[in-house]
Amino acid sequence: MHEATTDTADTATRTPARVPLFWTSAAVIGCLLVSAGRRTVSGLALDLSYRALTGEFGRGRVARYEDIDFPPALTHEPTRRFLSETGLPDDAFPLAADDDGIPLPTLAEHYGDGALGEAAGHLVRLGRLPDGSDVVVDGATGTVLTWHPCETRLRPLTPDVSTLVFTLWLLRRAAAMETVVGIEPT
Repeated sequence: MHEATTDTADTATRTPARVPLFWTSAAVIGCLLVSAGRRTVSGLALDLSYRALTGEFGRGRVARYEDIDFPPALTHEPTRRFLSETGLPDDAFPLAADDDGIPLPTLAEHYGDGALGEAAGHLVRLGRLPDGSDVVVDGATGTVLTWHPCETRLRPLTPDVSTLVFTLWLLRRAAAMETVVGIEPT
């Protein structure tokens, strides 16, 4: 939680107010999404570098993929380029990479053909959230979605992998700042 101060009308004193990290992060991400409509070199919402990610997450903690790692369903070229040149952080809360030996499986490969029917074949699994939802990228469009094994529908998460990775970066930075000032991350 972040500390904020509020003025009271009756007194000249300031009292601390608690603002949850979620709302602070949501405000920052909302501002990001407003600016994300601009054109980038990569064709994604944001141009991020491998160097920036390794600076934040550590060398050896950012996975970059090769063409052989991509399932045939991943045809969205900007997403392929981002995953091979920039990469995806390994186990960056709240996204846990539990690939079970297959770097980027489709949902069909991960769960068997029963998951989501035909749609599971073009959804590439990036990892898992703490609630058990899978984070997937639509292989044709590059849109990042979530899917929970107990549900039958997909939910939008971020416009593309660049905004997903930037969100992970932001959450890590916010948690680090809270630790420095002695606030227990939520």
